Amino acid sequence: MTAHRLDITRLYVAEQGRLRAYVRRMLRNPATAEDVVQQAFVNLLGRPRHGEAPSSAYVMQAVRNLALNHLRDTRRRAQVEIASEHVEEIADLAPSPEMAAVHRSELMRLLTALAALPPRRREAFVLSRIEGLSYDEVAARMGVSRNTVITHIVAAMAELSRRL
Repeated sequence: MTAHRLDITRLYVAEQGRLRAYVRRMLRNPATAEDVVQQAFVNLLGRPRHGEAPSSAYVMQAVRNLALNHLRDTRRRAQVEIASEHVEEIADLAPSPEMAAVHRSELMRLLTALAALPPRRREAFVLSRIEGLSYDEVAARMGVSRNTVITHIVAAMAELSRRL
């Protein structure tokens, strides 16, 4: 270990407790205080040596500056909180023009594929999947058995899947 590193190590051992307590009072966070103190000494180790080892007053000022920088950066990054009742006033919940165009295009593809289905199959599918009727209700409306409705809907879904 060089003399410069040895001097900084001795300074760290002697001053780190006092420096951490000082920064902890500033930041009100023990973990961050320890990080700031360690960063100050890492910075000192990375500097080229200029004469004597740094004094405790110099290290105190370096730690103070790093703590103030941390406070300033924290305030700069602070997020603005908006009350939830005001979010709807700020955010536009409507889809973007691009998404509206995509949805319109997908709807046109679906309607074209539905129109291509045989009439009875299309009727069973629309009554069940779009109007929300049960299989029994669809069967009663169409005048067919429940199994016939299920067959029509399964065939319609398979054909729509192929087309889409």
